[in-house]
Amino acid sequence: MTHLRLHAVNDWASLIVHLALEELAVPYEIAPHDWDAGTLASPEFRALNPQGLLPVLETPDGPVFETGAILLWLTETYGRLAPPPGSPGRTQFLSWFVFVANTLHPTAVDLLHPDRPGGEALAGAVGTVAKANLIAQLALLEVEAALLPTWLQPQNPSILSLYLLVILRWITTFAADAALNVRLDAFPHLQALVLAQELRPAIARVAEAEGLGPTPFSAARA
Repeated sequence: MTHLRLHAVNDWASLIVHLALEELAVPYEIAPHDWDAGTLASPEFRALNPQGLLPVLETPDGPVFETGAILLWLTETYGRLAPPPGSPGRTQFLSWFVFVANTLHPTAVDLLHPDRPGGEALAGAVGTVAKANLIAQLALLEVEAALLPTWLQPQNPSILSLYLLVILRWITTFAADAALNVRLDAFPHLQALVLAQELRPAIARVAEAEGLGPTPFSAARA
């Protein structure tokens, strides 16, 4: 496999892909973007992703966009960080992976940016509902994590656990209203996963590269 190029902004969803690339130990480079400079609206970037959104991964097969699609492409290409197609647990893994990508992640965005759905007037209500929904969603994941499937084991990173690391970083520290931050210690199995995977050398390298601090997932700094 030849070189990969990740279009990214520090601590955006591209962080999830960055973690996966480092865990896979494959050659890649980061193409940093400046949101304020408008680079995502350029014709060159829109040729990679017509939506003008990050992340985008340039690959020998062409550009891949959407976080979940990129992560699945990586696992299918390199044969790691997920149960392989046809293996026991693959269907369960896919269900929970899509749950994190399509349900947990959008709810987290509502907590971080509650003004987006209906403006500032509704931001308080949106944030409150988002926190309640996140707690319910994390409770489901906590039950699953207690069963220790291969893709949610503290010592065994997967694209699902890496996705969770980043979502948990955001919702425990960066809610638009600090009173709405979710408590990680309310979910002990998920907390154990975070504490163990945060110590992995690959994850520490990404945290340093993106300036996330020494405990970026277990005790992030606002």
